[in-house]
Amino acid sequence: MREYTRITWVFGVVLAITQLSWADVMSVQFDGGGNTSYDGWEDLTGNNPDTIGWPGGIPSNTTQSGDAELVRISGEPFPAWGSIYFPSMTLNENELGGTLAITDRTPLNGVRTIVFQVKIGEGLLHDFHTPNGYPAIKINQMGSYIAPTFSTRMNQVPNGSYGLSETEDYPIYINTWAFQWNLDQGVSVASFQIKFSAVTHAQVYALQLDQTSVLQSQQVFANNQIPPQIKLVSTGIPEFNGLDTFVTHTFEGPQNQTIDFQYSADLASSDWEVKGGVATGNGTFPVTFKASGDQREIWRRRMFFRAKYSNN
Repeated sequence: MREYTRITWVFGVVLAITQLSWADVMSVQFDGGGNTSYDGWEDLTGNNPDTIGWPGGIPSNTTQSGDAELVRISGEPFPAWGSIYFPSMTLNENELGGTLAITDRTPLNGVRTIVFQVKIGEGLLHDFHTPNGYPAIKINQMGSYIAPTFSTRMNQVPNGSYGLSETEDYPIYINTWAFQWNLDQGVSVASFQIKFSAVTHAQVYALQLDQTSVLQSQQVFANNQIPPQIKLVSTGIPEFNGLDTFVTHTFEGPQNQTIDFQYSADLASSDWEVKGGVATGNGTFPVTFKASGDQREIWRRRMFFRAKYSNN
């Protein structure tokens, strides 16, 4: 069973308690043993976020990271307020905002599979510049860039909208993408670079690079989705009908998905109630919870929720 995203409601305060923080991406579990390496980037904030500048190569900064660097190839993206921002004075759909790259000059010895994750906020319906901005890899600074063996969007979280006029709103999202390259057995990798281009007003929140010496299947992430990122936006009043207690709360989360909730008044309990098959619709959806007995007093003080996609 996949891990749940967890939300806690205590004394009327909503706290996001997820397995992965807002900036994090997913831990990678390779098959077959062998050697592995890891680099991660988060909290991408410059020393002076109010100025457009690039500090040179940005080393990976999460625990147990190697020595790969994030570099700027073109454009004016810069580390701003916890993300790399691609600025512009205009609001044009699919306008090129700049190109970044991950450079690893000391890759894993004998690397056979490389996976790269990007958590990126959209600007006007796009995140990567279409059609040529999606991540591609160049091995040993030679030849052309190579498209991924496999790629998938693992998660999508609503992130407001652009109001272009009184009647036009463009929804925007934060997307988490994964890209995988399986390398030919005869390729000896002394260095590599993964480059990608984003649109204007996009924001890169986190990146992660994983390598393994064992060739993987073509779908490392196919059955390994990030749990749904949900937010409690309004709370109902618990009601008791003489046998059971009911309450309806409203959540925000990914659109057009089916989610299973677990809920309890005791975070440490091993016996959580289940509300399965919740349709998220347009991303704002009510959920009615039920428990036997009179739970009104304790449910007014605290409730705990966990959520996962119904097919995981």
